[in-house]
This record gives sequence, structure tokens and C-alpha cells, in this order.
Amino acid sequence: MKQLLASAGLILATLLWGSAFAAQRNAMTSITPVAFIILRNLAGVAALALVIMLLDVVRLKKISLWGSVSTPEERRTLLAGGFFCGLAIAPAMISQQTGLLETSAGKSGFLTALYIIIVPVLGIFFKRRTSPALWLGVGLALTGSFLLCYQPGAMTVSRSDLMVILCAFCYALHILVSDRYAPHTDCIRLSFLQFVTATVLAGLVTIFVPQNWSMQAIQSSMKYWIYCGIGSTAIAFTLQMASQKYLPPVTTSLLMSLESVFAVLAGWLFLQEKLTLPEFAGCLLVFLAVLIAQLPERRKTAAAKKE
Repeated sequence: MKQLLASAGLILATLLWGSAFAAQRNAMTSITPVAFIILRNLAGVAALALVIMLLDVVRLKKISLWGSVSTPEERRTLLAGGFFCGLAIAPAMISQQTGLLETSAGKSGFLTALYIIIVPVLGIFFKRRTSPALWLGVGLALTGSFLLCYQPGAMTVSRSDLMVILCAFCYALHILVSDRYAPHTDCIRLSFLQFVTATVLAGLVTIFVPQNWSMQAIQSSMKYWIYCGIGSTAIAFTLQMASQKYLPPVTTSLLMSLESVFAVLAGWLFLQEKLTLPEFAGCLLVFLAVLIAQLPERRKTAAAKKE
């Protein structure tokens, strides 16, 4: 049951990320990438701080950073998790936002989806075993993402494309680092600390790469960075961490690959965009990959019940 709820939470996060993609693109018409990331993260940090305070009040506890994290070892785990998760997510967000300046939406979607294959490969170095069934799911999801995002004549590699590939690598690393810390601490506080870290790191980047901080730029992009800050930052990434308490990294990456499916289906349902045969095949392959990703866990559960 917990795995089912975790999967549902991660799918909701995927929906939020998919809906935020258009906002990220539109924001680039009035503000620079790193400035947008800082504002977005500040909105996310403020939202998570409010949630933490409200939860402490409801639970009749003293408002603090630690909450139920009481022992020195647990606090070290929380602080280390917040730092290392932030260290992984900051370059992922900055490189993706920078890549969006020039890379097409279709190509960006496919290149970002490369984390589907990067996660199990990096998992080898983290001593995480990936079953043959999951490797099959990885292959199907990657093929499906390609069919969903492929645009004829648009698959040459540019500098912006390399930024999005870097984003995919960093997101894969973030999934693995979250898997290390999320099961052992408070996920809301962990998410809060990771975005505090990411905001500080993004701020350091502005020392070397000047940003547009004009009041006009901030106001023009406000609806975009507030939406992304609350939706895809505070809510979606916290849901990801909470879900990773019960899901292995490869399963997480496969569920996250549904983002491209939802983007295409939303365009078909609400914008009357045509769903081509390759896109339809891509949707089926990704859905099949997600189903395959659930099979090993169900077999383990069944075996445990027999014992």
C-alpha cells in the first residue's frame, strides 16, 4: 500500500513538473536563467517554511528546524542530506533553465529524459543492483521518450543541448542522493534545506555570471517563478523525496518519465493538438515501462507474504 501511495505521489509530482515547463520557457522572455532559479527557489523555501511552522503548530510542538529530528546523529543526517541534495539539484536546475534559452521543447524533453538510463548506470557505482526487468523498463522508457520528443531535423547537438544533458546527469545524481537520505529523515525539512543550499549556490553563480535584477524583470516574471516555486519546487520535489522512502531509484526514474507522456496527452486533450502514431507508440512504451518497474516489487511482496 505504501508503495502504491508513493507511486501516486510521484506521478502527481511529474504532473506538476510537466505543467511548469511552459512557465519556465515563458519566463525567459523577461528574466535571466539564474535570477529566475533564485527567485523560484526563494518562493519554494518560503512555502516549505510555512508548511513546517503550520505542522509544528498543529502538532503542538515548538517551531524549530529540527521537529522530530532529535538525536545528534539524526540532525547530522538531515543537514548532510540537505547539503548534498542541494549540491546536486542546483546545477540541474541552472543547466536546464539555461538550456531552455535555445533548445527546442521536444529536444529538451528527450535530453532531460536521459536520466532514465543514467540512474541505473550511476547506481552501479552506488552498489545498487538493477534487475533485468528494470533494465528492460529503462530501454522501453528511453525509446518511448525518443518517440514522444523526436522532431525531424532537430537532433543536432548544440551548446544548449549539452547544458540539458548536464541537467539530466545532475537529476540522476539527485535521485540517487535523495535515495540515500530521504528514507532516514524528515522529508519536508530535507526538501527545505536542499533548496536553501541550492539558492546559496545559485547566488554564488551570480558573482561570475551577471543577472538581470531590474524590478521590471522581476515583476514581469513573477507569476512564473511563484508558480514554479510553489508547484514544481516546494510540492513536487518534496513529493519525490517522500516517495523515495518506499521506491528504489530506477523505479523513481521510470515513473518520472511519465512527464513527457502527460505533456503530449494534455496537448491532445485540451489544446486539440494531433497525437501522431510515433507519439502514441511512445506513450504506450513508457506506460509499459512503468508497469514493468512495478513487477519486481510486487513479486518481492508476494514472496514475503508466503514466508
